[in-house]
Amino acid sequence: MAKGDKQEMIIDAALEVFREKGYANARMADIARRAGVSYGLVYHYFGSKEVLFNLIVGTWWNDLYSMMEREKASNADFRQKLVHIITFFLDTYAQKPNLISIFVSEVCRSSVYHTEEGLAKFLKFFSLCEEIMLEGQQKGILKKEISPHHLTYIFYGAIETFISVMVLGKEPLTRKREERAVNAILEVFMDGAKAAV
Repeated sequence: MAKGDKQEMIIDAALEVFREKGYANARMADIARRAGVSYGLVYHYFGSKEVLFNLIVGTWWNDLYSMMEREKASNADFRQKLVHIITFFLDTYAQKPNLISIFVSEVCRSSVYHTEEGLAKFLKFFSLCEEIMLEGQQKGILKKEISPHHLTYIFYGAIETFISVMVLGKEPLTRKREERAVNAILEVFMDGAKAAV
């Protein structure tokens, strides 16, 4: 088996172990056992549990930032940009449930990640989202009385709450259910933040 395949196997095993046990209780030995490789090999590739966790979470953030940058630069209409942001989170839940579970339990809600560096990751995402909200205001779609900062909190809060309920309840996500969720989040947000005609 190639080096890259073994590393991917270890990362997949780590996602499962972090989801099941939480970061604090997960051990490299658990990850090695789940991956079916030696304890030493996990250390050889990743060095520590912290390095492995940060790699997983860092990949999540980079994918999220890339999507936000694409939406910011896109010529799509404003509403469609919001649909793409909501769908990013829901599709991650559907395709990589262990990853989104770690995001909810270990990044959003755990003191382990609430360091200055960890908060900077959120602030970068919020900053990108604020730019999109400002675009909505400049186009006359969103109220100008609510700051882009607060619009971002409201919008992201709706997404994160929905995802958290799904993760904690281990609820399945069908295509139809995803469509209903996107429409519900979007309609509630847009109706509350819509500029007066």
